[in-house]
Amino acid sequence: MIKIEVADSQQKINPGVTLTVWRFTLIMSQLSRQVLPTQTYLADLTTADWTTLISGQLLLQGGRGQYRILALTPVDGAIAWAVLTDYGNFHQFLPTVAESRILEVDGCRKVVEQLDRRRILLSTVESRIRTENLEINQQQISFQLLQGNLAYMYGHWRLDKAPPESGSTPLLLISQQVQAEAETDLGPFKGMFYRLFENSLTETMQALRTEMERRANRLV
Repeated sequence: MIKIEVADSQQKINPGVTLTVWRFTLIMSQLSRQVLPTQTYLADLTTADWTTLISGQLLLQGGRGQYRILALTPVDGAIAWAVLTDYGNFHQFLPTVAESRILEVDGCRKVVEQLDRRRILLSTVESRIRTENLEINQQQISFQLLQGNLAYMYGHWRLDKAPPESGSTPLLLISQQVQAEAETDLGPFKGMFYRLFENSLTETMQALRTEMERRANRLV
């Protein structure tokens, strides 16, 4: 997707002569169609990382707007994929999503709008965002922000079979990589923005895993 923003202004340079100035801004899509092989994608996970994941904990890596978060679950890949792509029902199981709907479908590309509502200190803060999501082979969802109160946000979700050494029970690794930045310069409050964003990542991952396992248990 290429978004073109056009702004114009007119300047009088001489009596009877007007100079029209045009400005074009091109915003190129950040969506990635590349899906790395599982072994390559997981190569940097250490023994300590796998120990954390096998214990049932979430693993959050990175900082200052660049993150990867991972979790293990015993659910089937088809169930996990169905939850990740259930955009229209996110408000039913994601804790800060008050509304969610699909605005556009073009094959494996979907545009989704969400209303996020959360408590920050003593206030309730709402934000509405639109994202472009590209689904690839029921393994990866590449996404980017189209509208919202962030300067940018893009990344992907992935589903990978965990290696055999992760345990005797077959496990599925859910992961998200994301880069995001605040829309304005927050000065001394920049650290608070990153903490809130990190909390949101962990809340969302935990809620997604819970919903996946709830649906899997319903089929037993």
